[in-house]
Amino acid sequence: MNLEIKEYLLRAGIRRITELDTALTEAFGQKEGQQHIERLTELFDLSEKRMMYGAEDTVYLRRQEELVDYLNQSLQMSLLAASFYDHVFFRRAMEYLLRYDSFWEGDIFDIGCGNGVLSCFLALQHPASFVTGLELSQNAVSAAKELAEKISVGNVHFTCPRLLGGKQCDTLFSCRTAHENIAWRPLLKESKMMALSREEQAKRHEKYAGELAALIKPQGYLVSMERYKDDSAYAGLVLALEHLGFSRVRGTHMQFSCKNGDETAVFQAAVFQKAGK
Repeated sequence: MNLEIKEYLLRAGIRRITELDTALTEAFGQKEGQQHIERLTELFDLSEKRMMYGAEDTVYLRRQEELVDYLNQSLQMSLLAASFYDHVFFRRAMEYLLRYDSFWEGDIFDIGCGNGVLSCFLALQHPASFVTGLELSQNAVSAAKELAEKISVGNVHFTCPRLLGGKQCDTLFSCRTAHENIAWRPLLKESKMMALSREEQAKRHEKYAGELAALIKPQGYLVSMERYKDDSAYAGLVLALEHLGFSRVRGTHMQFSCKNGDETAVFQAAVFQKAGK
């Protein structure tokens, strides 16, 4: 592991955890820890049910809202969960961010920033820039602010996207946000559908890609890091961005896989530049 990344993760409070249940009882004691375990089990089951079978009028983006809020009720809880689910992912993501650090300057937005671990990393790496972490969960915003204060990061701010007021950035980091914004159907129905063509996938990504584009200045950059296998779905995202005048920067695409909780996930990362003057 890159020593700089290792030191940052330790500083932020991210460590390797193999059993979340054990970590919860160690951190909160047997009684409170067991209460957290039971409640998290309920919320995970509820989220999975909503994603698999739908949730009436609840949009896809909101189907895990209660779970996200619970996991971010405090910085301690948030870091424990992130240590279990995202320890390896954070490391791989940071390796990519360091490799392509020339694209980070000026105003930086991190959309879907969660507890701010990656936002604070970007802010520390680019002290001349200002990073704004954007997150729907107010609990996550609070945890991120506490993290920034804990590790003394001054050039970062966390807020809800609707409070931006039309402001645009030089570089937008969009990390693991596509699936929450694209897959509006229940997964059970989705799995029974025939494979969609690249053009059909692009159409599904149009609204999401447009929302990202609106946040970026002309000639600005989008650094996209999304959970996709190398299939037509990811090709649809790329095509939707191309329709909006983005071009993928040569040599920046990377596919990597890593442990994500109890599963192995595949991610596609790339840098895109927006056209215009």
